[in-house]
Amino acid sequence: MLKIKSEFRRRRRHRWYSAQTSNDRRRKITQLFVVLASLVLAHIVAMMVFEDLSLWNAIWLTMTTMTTVGYGDISASSFFGRLSTIILMYLFGIFLLAQIAGEWFDYRLDRKERMRRGQWRWHMQDHIVIINTPIQNGARYLRILVEQIRGTPLLTDCPIEVLSPHFREGLPADISTHGVVLHSGRAEGRLSLSEVDVESARFIVLMSEDTNDYRSDSLTLDVLDQLQGFAETGYIIAECVQEANRERLLKHGANAVIRPVRAYPELMVRAMAAPGTEAILEDLFKHQGSHPRRYDVPFEDQNWGTMASRLLLQGLGTPLGYMDASDHVVVNPAPEETVSGKALYLMVTQNSDYQPEKIRDCLE
Repeated sequence: MLKIKSEFRRRRRHRWYSAQTSNDRRRKITQLFVVLASLVLAHIVAMMVFEDLSLWNAIWLTMTTMTTVGYGDISASSFFGRLSTIILMYLFGIFLLAQIAGEWFDYRLDRKERMRRGQWRWHMQDHIVIINTPIQNGARYLRILVEQIRGTPLLTDCPIEVLSPHFREGLPADISTHGVVLHSGRAEGRLSLSEVDVESARFIVLMSEDTNDYRSDSLTLDVLDQLQGFAETGYIIAECVQEANRERLLKHGANAVIRPVRAYPELMVRAMAAPGTEAILEDLFKHQGSHPRRYDVPFEDQNWGTMASRLLLQGLGTPLGYMDASDHVVVNPAPEETVSGKALYLMVTQNSDYQPEKIRDCLE
């Protein structure tokens, strides 16, 4: 517990220091601009008074002098005009301009580095928030998950923001190039959740850090409880390690609860692209759930729609596809298609008996 509190204080100080550094640099750049603008204005007035130049010519001479371009078409000729140029431009103006340029470049580099490390405050809307990432092989799973999201037409252009403490050096380049940004930290309170704009998110994904630790569900419950404090949130998908906690997660605000099947990230994507289908797919991973079964029963010149209807009406299973004479598996053929093959694939329940003779009688 002391270690967790110490880490929390360290991260809070680090965020405060980063914000102070950024604000100080912006404030310094603003102050330098004000001083430079005052010098420019003073030099323009001096050129109009001592050199009797028009306003436009005084501005032109000031700009070419300060930027060291020096076209030479106009120049100061009087003593006080040259003295003003030496003091205002040569001693202070050119130096200030170079200093502002240096401060600006440093600010941009610091800004880019803090973005990469997840220390930047992103302001996003209609995006996907991924809270927590797996401790083991987190980068690999996140990479596959992002690729699946980008391969889904409804989610191709949806921005993704990751809230995780496991990428201290920033996200791998092959992940960030897919439009994924990082906010380094944990969902430890309302502040950290507001920093990833959960109120304007389209989807909120709560991952389990350790699929072998039942305490991961407690962390998920805590985040769900915090999310209820926001006026509005996106569609919440939560991973559940222990099956007994599924109903608890739903009662605490999760719209969909799935098991953390790390070998099948498509399950998470289906929950976002077509809510509800994750329950069907997840059932395939359960020992007691439905599963596809192969029946080596040959058939010829059958209308797929008629044949599938007969199989369904007799309670033999839901037809998924068939294997043709060339050992090619055809999935979900058109209902009007005439098919021939040597095996059928049906979705059946766990308790159904394997009775190929009933399938054969139905087809005949």
